[in-house]
Amino acid sequence: MRIYIACGLTHVPRDIFSSYVSYLHTLARALKEIPTVTGVRYALVDSDPQLALKPATNRAALCYDWDRRMVEEANLVIADASFPSTGLGIELQIAETAGIPIIMLIGDYGINRVRRVHYRNPDSSEHDLQIGEGIVSLMALGLPGIRKTVAYSRNDDVIAAVVEAVKLYV
Repeated sequence: MRIYIACGLTHVPRDIFSSYVSYLHTLARALKEIPTVTGVRYALVDSDPQLALKPATNRAALCYDWDRRMVEEANLVIADASFPSTGLGIELQIAETAGIPIIMLIGDYGINRVRRVHYRNPDSSEHDLQIGEGIVSLMALGLPGIRKTVAYSRNDDVIAAVVEAVKLYV
């Protein structure tokens, strides 16, 4: 089984960025230890460093092409959706369209939850914006390809839960 770890990195707060990156590397190592897993790919190792070597004018297209291919070549996508990311949303839709199952991870870091908000429409009706639990949008959570959602508040706790969830698919 080939696994792609999808995640948003652009909006990870810089004061926790290194610990988040360390967690992703640890997660990848743990997944590689599952005997039936033949490969684990993710942007931090398999596209971002390589993009830095390319001309700036080509990076966006190459990023899309490479990350899309990694999703399409996977048998399972592990998506950490703890931080907002347009790219992650695109990767989730690529997986959904290709029929690739998704295990979604949602980390509550205490700084990534949005507050509820109220708004008024032109017809004077008033509403609360539907934001779910305030970390991942309801639209993303509604993807039919999500087979399991794992909520976590500590990076250490989630890895064992993800390994157990992956073992259901191997």
